[in-house]
Amino acid sequence: MKTKILLIDDDVDLIEMNRAFLEQHDFDVLTAFNGTEGLETARKDRPDLIVLDVMMTEVGEGFEVARQ
Repeated sequence: MKTKILLIDDDVDLIEMNRAFLEQHDFDVLTAFNGTEGLETARKDRPDLIVLDVMMTEVGEGFEVARQ
């Protein structure tokens, strides 16, 4: 079974660049473009690793996601 990685970031280009790299190295990549979507995806899909941007559009959004 592939390792599942969740990318949470509000920068679409950065997510797509990282997704392409990780998929080339045989990872299963999930994405979310804001904190709410990221938390929902994490709870539903239980990734092995989360890569989180703590400096998103909303002040404190990334830190709140990390706290939860």
